Amino acid sequence: MEIVLAVMVVLAVAIVAWLGFAQSGEPPKRGAPAPEFALEDLDGGRQTLAAARGARVALVFHPQDETPECVAVVERVAAVAPAIASSGVALWAVVVGEPPAARAYAQAHAPGVRVLCDPAGKAARAYGALVNLGFMKFARKQVVLVDAWGKVERTWRDPVTPAQVDELARAVGVAPSAGPG
Repeated sequence: MEIVLAVMVVLAVAIVAWLGFAQSGEPPKRGAPAPEFALEDLDGGRQTLAAARGARVALVFHPQDETPECVAVVERVAAVAPAIASSGVALWAVVVGEPPAARAYAQAHAPGVRVLCDPAGKAARAYGALVNLGFMKFARKQVVLVDAWGKVERTWRDPVTPAQVDELARAVGVAPSAGPG
């Protein structure tokens, strides 16, 4: 019995270490240049951070899963997206996945939100949002607000809930509307 317990403890420690190693690191610090990227949107266009210079950009990384917490965040993003867009801020959801899966998820939970696909996870890694389990990669929930000069203005991470999405809306100067979340 003691051997089984010891094996279970060693296995648990190994799993925790593996999960810690799977995390891609920290997001860029406030005031640091936001990492550049070129990602495909669901319409087949390429979006780059450089092309958005002169305007603020809100990047919402999320894992595209069906847990109630993740769905609530994505639905809240969809609810505040029109107000954020009307303030002149580009709002892009970034997912580690291919366009067909991202399209289906966006249609179900975030209609009207511009989704950028990061199949290799390079942008998510650069922003410290990638979780790479080897057999599966995904972005953890994280929001990064980039200023008009391409510098990180603010980051929301661990946890990101609908309340943090409302904080993003207030940070860009709009009142969060009533709706999901």
